[in-house]
Amino acid sequence: MRVTLIVNPRSAGGGTASRLDALERAAREVFGDSVTLAPTERPGHASDLAAAADTDLLVSVGGDGTANEVVNGLARLERDARPVLGVLAAGTGCDLAKTLGMPRDVRAALELMATTEPIQADWVRVGLAGGIVRRSINVAGIGLSGAVVDAVNRGSKALGGKVSFALATARATMAWRAPVVRVAWEGPEGRGSWEGPIATVFVANGRYCGGGMLVGPGGRIDDGIVEMTIVPQMPQLRFLRNARRLYDGTIAEVPGVVHTRVRAVRAEVPDGSRVLVDVDGEQPGDLPAELEVEPSAVRIVSRTQG
Repeated sequence: MRVTLIVNPRSAGGGTASRLDALERAAREVFGDSVTLAPTERPGHASDLAAAADTDLLVSVGGDGTANEVVNGLARLERDARPVLGVLAAGTGCDLAKTLGMPRDVRAALELMATTEPIQADWVRVGLAGGIVRRSINVAGIGLSGAVVDAVNRGSKALGGKVSFALATARATMAWRAPVVRVAWEGPEGRGSWEGPIATVFVANGRYCGGGMLVGPGGRIDDGIVEMTIVPQMPQLRFLRNARRLYDGTIAEVPGVVHTRVRAVRAEVPDGSRVLVDVDGEQPGDLPAELEVEPSAVRIVSRTQG
């Protein structure tokens, strides 16, 4: 089996760069000599490497941003030409790896990839203002979540994923001015709509985002459905008091929160103000946005899904 590891050397605060030799050695011990190590050199490079890789198993080594770039590179290929995707956690958030149940230990994760039958995973096509199109395999967010991701990506990640996201959430919440957003959706329970000032909207194909927030507690990446949660604007102290519910999977129990299962979502801002959208921990653009599940888009290795 041909194996390509796309590695972000700057992940884990730059620590991954010092472990490249050990990573390649472990991969060769598990898979043999047909292993290629492909370090990224610039933003977007992982997408280019993924689209060009002639391989059977493509492993993303980094955080959620690296995995998202790899997914968007695979989206350039015809479905039947896409290799199996593996995710090796080595970054700030690593929420996709957590959803997939991938071990943090490198050797254990590689052995799981070598011995586990992949599942057919969905991803979400995200169309944004200005014709920007991205795929989300984990969680897309609108509003405050987009502002948090922007703050995390602009700042230092030296404190690790959970702390970095928690601090960014507190800062962004204090500065947040809630826009009125109109959301319409279609799902297994039919069509629905909502309009009002928002804190944030999550569209979760996976289960975790933001360094461990459980925003898709019932989420499966192989069922053709995503979980959508609309958190309306609320007083800052009330929001911060309920912030723990983002981590324990109970945010839907807060009065006023909308939680439903959907296949397609459209979100727009009636007054045209700028509202950020994040896609798997990256911040590619703004509303309006159209999100639609693309089922069975890629085969992926998972210990807990499928």
